[in-house]
Amino acid sequence: MNPRRAAIGLACLALAALPRHWLEASMLRHMLLQLPLLVAAGWMPARRRSGANPGALARYDEHGVCGLTALLFITAYWMIPRALEQSINTPWAEVAKFISLIALGAILPGSLKRANWIVQLFFLGNFSWMMAIAGIQYQDMPQRLCNAYLLDDQAWTGAALVAASVAIAIAWCWRLAPAFSNNPSKANHHVSTATDA
Repeated sequence: MNPRRAAIGLACLALAALPRHWLEASMLRHMLLQLPLLVAAGWMPARRRSGANPGALARYDEHGVCGLTALLFITAYWMIPRALEQSINTPWAEVAKFISLIALGAILPGSLKRANWIVQLFFLGNFSWMMAIAGIQYQDMPQRLCNAYLLDDQAWTGAALVAASVAIAIAWCWRLAPAFSNNPSKANHHVSTATDA
């Protein structure tokens, strides 16, 4: 394990955990800051390790499908406002949030490396679409979706989710574009190695 990446992962965990009450006081900070920090806490230590020594997990995730399916299910659950509210009010839900998102971050680098560009397009496209639809719903709802957050906060979170979904799609296309412009047959290699860059 790279000590520098492990230190960055621990820093992300500390940033997500220590100011927990401040982050969770706002839906925007909770969903768009704390949750990505938890994923990053698992991602950073695992990023290089996934390429050098994939381990036993690779046998069950040969093409990255299992890890990317976990991405859709775990993030879909934590995009539900009531789930966020439950994590604030119930200790076991808070622990489940931390464990599930850190674990997701730990498996994603290997899954992305094993997935070819078609698999990535399917799953990341669905992920971005899901974020955008959730964001639009948050903005259009005339009532609060949970008791923990105000309607204005809900609308701002919705706008941020739409922006994040567009940013993720653009970033993925940006990483893939050089491979297609030079040689489409090398696109799969470019995308898989880009996760280690």
